[in-house]
Amino acid sequence: MRDTQKITLIAILILLLSQTFMVVLVANSFEKIHVASELARYAVPQKDFKRQVEGALRFGKPLDNLLGMDKLINRAAAGYTDLTNIAIYSAHGELLYSLHPLEQSPVLLDHSASDQGKVITMADPLLEVWENQSVYQIALPLFGPEQSWMGTAVTSALAGTVVFAFDKHNIRDGVRVFWKQRLLYGLGIAAAAALALFMLLRRTHEMDLAALRRRIFIRVLFVTILSQIGFAGLNVQRFHHDHVHVLKERVHSQLDLLRQELERVLTRGTSLERISRMDEFLLEILESNPEVMSLSLRDPQGALLAQASIDGEMNVSNFQALTDLSIVLPVAGPEPGSLVGRLQAELNVATLRTMLLKILLDSLTVALIASLFIVEHIYFLVSRIKERPENRQTVNANQETLDTLMLSRFAAFVFLFAFALPVSFVPLQMRELYTPLWGLPRDVVLGLPISLEMLCALLASLIAGAAADKQGWRPPFLAGVLVTAMGLFFCSQAVTGTQYILARGLCGLGYGLSWMSLQTFLFTHSTPTTRARGSSHFVAGIFSGHICGTALGGMLAERVGFSTVFLVGAVLMACSLLLYYLFMRRVPDLASGQGPAVMVSPRVLLRYLTNRNTFALIFCCVIPFSICQVGLLFFATPLYLDHLGVEQSDIGRVLMIYGLSVVYLAPQISKFVDLHENKIAFIVAGGLVGGLGLTLLYAHQGFLAVIAAIFLLGVASSIGSSAQTAFALKLHATNELGPGKAMAIQRAMDKLGQMLGPLLLGLLMSGISISQGLAVLGLGYIILSGLFLLLAREQEPHQYGQRV
Repeated sequence: MRDTQKITLIAILILLLSQTFMVVLVANSFEKIHVASELARYAVPQKDFKRQVEGALRFGKPLDNLLGMDKLINRAAAGYTDLTNIAIYSAHGELLYSLHPLEQSPVLLDHSASDQGKVITMADPLLEVWENQSVYQIALPLFGPEQSWMGTAVTSALAGTVVFAFDKHNIRDGVRVFWKQRLLYGLGIAAAAALALFMLLRRTHEMDLAALRRRIFIRVLFVTILSQIGFAGLNVQRFHHDHVHVLKERVHSQLDLLRQELERVLTRGTSLERISRMDEFLLEILESNPEVMSLSLRDPQGALLAQASIDGEMNVSNFQALTDLSIVLPVAGPEPGSLVGRLQAELNVATLRTMLLKILLDSLTVALIASLFIVEHIYFLVSRIKERPENRQTVNANQETLDTLMLSRFAAFVFLFAFALPVSFVPLQMRELYTPLWGLPRDVVLGLPISLEMLCALLASLIAGAAADKQGWRPPFLAGVLVTAMGLFFCSQAVTGTQYILARGLCGLGYGLSWMSLQTFLFTHSTPTTRARGSSHFVAGIFSGHICGTALGGMLAERVGFSTVFLVGAVLMACSLLLYYLFMRRVPDLASGQGPAVMVSPRVLLRYLTNRNTFALIFCCVIPFSICQVGLLFFATPLYLDHLGVEQSDIGRVLMIYGLSVVYLAPQISKFVDLHENKIAFIVAGGLVGGLGLTLLYAHQGFLAVIAAIFLLGVASSIGSSAQTAFALKLHATNELGPGKAMAIQRAMDKLGQMLGPLLLGLLMSGISISQGLAVLGLGYIILSGLFLLLAREQEPHQYGQRV
């Protein structure tokens, strides 16, 4: 019957692929926190150096004329094994002192210079950290007294910056160990899961095809998701343990510096009780370590001598079971073996819990992405399982057709997965390459890559539709994949804004060609009884690919940069060609005619567009929604969240919300829409919900407001899209023109709105803020939805020519 070993082998390969996907995402997400923790520990002695320099500045000495700085720098450098330089710059960025001769060091410190490298976000707001190919640079501000007009020091002013540069070798070694551990965990769990799959899929020869497919789908999905949950849980537990360990070492280092200073003072005959300003020293350490809740100095009997603390949760019993959250250092007296006190730190439970919740959120996000990734592969695997020819007794034509249509779902997933990798940062890359163009406002220029991409996608889809009707779906699909791969490659190599805009136009051309050719494949290979299910599978593949690609691209961009993500997308795009040559090349061509004919004469097009109902639907609903969709998702959200300081991976996660809401809400809402004859109410409701989400940004700004706007726009799409299609298909204008042609026109108008979205929002942003511009778009969408309610008629006259 079937080759059981082959089925099991493919299932195990899917498991290994999904586990690799999970390892990469989880390790990449956790590595950022690991590196930041290590760098914060490196900065501990640097803060002591900063304190010594500022001590001299408080006596009124200018930073550019401090005696003994060379000795101080050399003494600080002796405490490190991987230090490459210590440099001190003035408040204006001029180099004043350096561990190396001044001619070997940069003359000016430019915080905006691109060669500083990638910025690393730190918990301590005073720390600025850059990473380039060879070193980490940690910068700390130096403050000196600012004199009032009477000559009294009243406030602190920025006097300069001290920069420590470290070789990346030590920290990267730690990162490699970190990755090695995660790979070992992943391989161990994958091996156990593979054994489980082998046991679960051993006996399949006696089962019929439908039962076999159900068994494989359920069991493979169950084992792979269970293995991912186990991997994520193990990583969360291990990372929490490692993070607390690194944190305790860092705080221990800072307390040890303070302990050494105390013991030096004690050798001069001063008692511990008489040391002044201890509360200030403890408070200074506390402010630079948000993970610490309290610091105290006590005598040997436990009596409190000095303390600094923040308001927090003192009950640590939940975390005490995991690890000891107290750090205690004894303070020795001048006589050998004498103990005069102890320094004690208590870690902040609330901060640790917040960190743990963030790790859990990262893990859940990764698990969700990986689950969508797995589902697409399992669907594809199941559709490839066939009866052997000699054992076939009856042929289920519908099932054979659906199996063929599953190729379009998986091809759409693979194509969109690669295409969507850079979606979360397309305008951000344009901002980096920005140069004035044609006298246009800056914000309009930032929207040009997306607008040209959408325009080219519109033109290419029209060309692909006509070409597919004459030559079949294969030539435009192959051309689309190759053109998109070229566009992604040129995006990675672009050094000017014009080059980048043209490269995104190439991506749009490739997208339009491939998307329309896959649509043609779907329609020409479907039957009236399988078209609805085939279309739903196709849409699911598109959204799954877009969700996975957007989230993964955001995570990769943080690690390797924008240009490398474009290259990764170009390489992955080649997988679409591999899929074609392995599975789709031998699919026999069927006669076209069921697919939508795209080419429409201008006269017929004008006649269709000027019909009252179609005019109202297209210009009051379809185009406005597309303007808001692309304007919010692909243009405004990356720029707005980046301005708020949101990390690139989080921007990718936020954009996932739209796809997830459509994938899981639309099927449920569409069932409800189908039960009601009146579609106008649903179309208007979708417009009101989507417009409301955008207008709320006028009153409420911030991260949560953007999330709410994206979610409501997804709800609006779920409500309105199915209702719009149902409303359009029952119009007399649609029936006379032909449903295929009418739907093609609507898709073209949809692309037109997507092209206009960034341009209109860019024009608004040139005079008002991003949130206000989005609110204006939302208000316009609400007004046009109301106009649609006035213009549209559910029961239109039978005469086709009614005009607006």
